[in-house]
Amino acid sequence: MDDTRDPAWNLALDEALARAGVPSPMTLGPGWAGPGLARDAEGALPRDVVRSVVEAPVLRVWENGPGIVVGRFQDLGRAVDLAACARDGVRVVRRATGGGALYTGPGCLLFTLVRRLPPTGGPAARPGTRPGARPGARPDSRPDLDVLVARAVRRLGLPARALRGGAVRTARLRTRRAVLTHVAVRVTEECVLGDRYLAEGERTGQAGGGSLTGHGAEVTPDAVRSAVLAAAAESYGDACTRRPNAIEQACRDHLYAVRYGDFSWHLTGAPARRGICWEQICR
Repeated sequence: MDDTRDPAWNLALDEALARAGVPSPMTLGPGWAGPGLARDAEGALPRDVVRSVVEAPVLRVWENGPGIVVGRFQDLGRAVDLAACARDGVRVVRRATGGGALYTGPGCLLFTLVRRLPPTGGPAARPGTRPGARPGARPDSRPDLDVLVARAVRRLGLPARALRGGAVRTARLRTRRAVLTHVAVRVTEECVLGDRYLAEGERTGQAGGGSLTGHGAEVTPDAVRSAVLAAAAESYGDACTRRPNAIEQACRDHLYAVRYGDFSWHLTGAPARRGICWEQICR
């Protein structure tokens, strides 16, 4: 649960959720837990409840203000019409996941699922480091976010082709601690109009079908959000709402300082201000 529509801060928080370690109950910070969690007679959260929440998968639903989000390894000059963006004041940011460029803004819903990887349970790989996930380790067998979104789209009465043609876009990031999956769902034709800020080869929906409503269905962002949340609850159980905890906020702020708040990162993918990485701090 986070309220900003600033794309750089949103991307910093997403990566922080995948890189921040599981905190102890003493380092969560105040105000992170939402209502609905079982509390003791004094109103405090029991330790086992706290641990189950912070180790659980995190599903985030968010929206950006108008702008272009490019993939981690894309050449900005080839992916984006920079002259058009400069002319109209359209912001361009780079994410940590791969894939192609995408216009986000009104009519585009963004979903993130972060699933923890099982720890090694053994000694650290190098002296002075903490053990991470086993090489090749995978999250549990419950479906990933793209599967949940596909289920939701079908239940809304949309054809299978609605998942193609640029209406639904998926990208992933694997860290030492977690696997992050991004899914962007272009619900209305309003967001497809932003494709004019992309380079010719990056544009989608030129012949229709670049959004869910382009396939002839009368759906709204609220309906899509509800359908995806329902599909997630079926596979992962009931959810509780929470805000980023203190560790996640600190990681987000660090990533914004060295990456997402740095023009060099968005331009080239290489931040100018190099410093200690967050995973070194977390060791």
